[in-house]
Amino acid sequence: METKLADLQLKPWLLAELKQLGYEVVGDMQHLPAEVILPGMGGHAYRKIAKALGQDPDLTKR
Repeated sequence: METKLADLQLKPWLLAELKQLGYEVVGDMQHLPAEVILPGMGGHAYRKIAKALGQDPDLTKR
């Protein structure tokens, strides 16, 4: 079962924006790189989504 974005307890404005863009479940964002996702949200929300996707949510510069 796919995790719904609403289940991640994101901020209401961010959830509304993602729904407006057509994203209902976390799997819809699987193909997007962090550079595309991150400008629209903060690090906390990004880490929640990355964890649900099974990706490494490490945002430190290397």
